[in-house]
Amino acid sequence: MPDLTPQSTPVHILDLDAEDVRAAVPPIIDPEQYERFEGFRETTLAYFLHPAANVALRTVGHLLYSIVLEYWHFWPKEPEGSFRHSARAVIADMRHIQGYLAYMGRENEASALEPHEAKLSRRCPAIARRVKEIADSLEKELGTWRGEEE
Repeated sequence: MPDLTPQSTPVHILDLDAEDVRAAVPPIIDPEQYERFEGFRETTLAYFLHPAANVALRTVGHLLYSIVLEYWHFWPKEPEGSFRHSARAVIADMRHIQGYLAYMGRENEASALEPHEAKLSRRCPAIARRVKEIADSLEKELGTWRGEEE
């Protein structure tokens, strides 16, 4: 790796100051292709509007996912097994979405939204409740056991 000196010229890979770029938009995800979108939540990536920054984070997310799959056999075993462990991760993600939808439902009260946005915002609390019901159902099926000694 080259040594950096005070005279080194910084390399700007991402021109984040460019003003003539269109914002990156969340993708339409085919549920059958969900593994192509591992890494960071779309609700997080949505804040990275500059396309180059968005692509960079998606690339890092893909890299992290690939590394973890290669390194998998070195990790400790999940106390409940990998399937139940993954199901708990799904519940955690659903709780995140539940909370995010509830937040979006409050946006209608807190800011001046366009009429079509306000309509969507008013629907979000009901959708959040449906997500909660689904997460509650899966959580109930899993029960409280988390691999502890009985």
